[in-house]
This record gives sequence, C-alpha cells and structure tokens, in this order.
Amino acid sequence: MTPNPVKPSTELTINKVKFSLLFDFEAIATAESLLDRPLLTGLRSRDFNSPTINLVRAMLFASLLPLNPETTYREASALVTRVNLKDVWAKVLACWSAGMAEPDSDDDDAVDPKTDQS
Repeated sequence: MTPNPVKPSTELTINKVKFSLLFDFEAIATAESLLDRPLLTGLRSRDFNSPTINLVRAMLFASLLPLNPETTYREASALVTRVNLKDVWAKVLACWSAGMAEPDSDDDDAVDPKTDQS
C-alpha cells in the first residue's frame, strides 16, 4: 500500500514479515472496545513503561487494521511474544505518536503555484 503523508505509517518487522501500522481514530475506538478503557486520556505512565500483554495486543491489532483490514485479533495477538514484546510495543507507540501529531498549519495555507497570482 502507498504511504500516506497525511497519516504516516510505521513499519514493524516480525519474523522477516513487514507490517504497516497506522494510527487513526477508528484504531483508537477498536482498541478501546477491546480493552474496555479509554486510551486517549486513559494511558498511564506505567502503561508506557511496562504495558500489559493485552494492551500491546489490542493496540497492535488496532494499528494493523487501517492498512491490513483482513487481520483478525487472534492473528495480531499471535504476533506478540515474550521475546518481541518490547520491540512491538516500541513500534506501536511510535505509530500512535506519529498519528497524534498535528499536521503543519502552513500546509493548509500553501499557495497553488499553477494559479494566476497577478
């Protein structure tokens, strides 16, 4: 899938298979439903430092869905192991941080160079 500059994706490689993770509001809603807790306002510092396995799985699954809609929760959960938990969590956080970033307001005001400006 072509990278979207407005919604930046993060690449995650597990067992030599590359996955593209993308944060969007649907991803948040999906993860919140799975966890039965708010994520935009409900993540605590201990969640960032030592997340539960369920949190990592739910957020990975939610971040996979936008670009990999055929992925099931069970498949996403199976990707997370004791060995790669920290690496997966780091990529999920990078993905979600990129998605939370506000776009540059200068981009909205850009002038089309093709229009007559005289």
